Amino acid sequence: MSSNTAPADPCTATEPRSAAEHCAAAEALFAHAREIYPTLSSRAHDQDEYRRCLDWARMHLRLAEAITAGAGLVLAHRQLRANPDVPLHDTYISAETRPWNEYLKNQHNPAGRSA
Repeated sequence: MSSNTAPADPCTATEPRSAAEHCAAAEALFAHAREIYPTLSSRAHDQDEYRRCLDWARMHLRLAEAITAGAGLVLAHRQLRANPDVPLHDTYISAETRPWNEYLKNQHNPAGRSA
């Protein structure tokens, strides 16, 4: 894979990233695709490079969206739990927020990040 479309350091692909970092990565890939577009030829390699940039950018945007949605779910659940007037009778949302709580905790805890 081209150095313009894949992470430069293989370790960065496994490390947790914030939604903002995924958005920044997508923006950089979209910018690179815009640079490629005017000189795009009919060669398969050039077409693949352009498509790879767009695919990776789309993936980063989807990850940012998922992280944002997960954080929103955790926040909403915490607000509901903090309100004693709202009964939460064994709701399934706890099972959904538990993995997100772990993920978000590890995002902000450098000791919890994998190398």
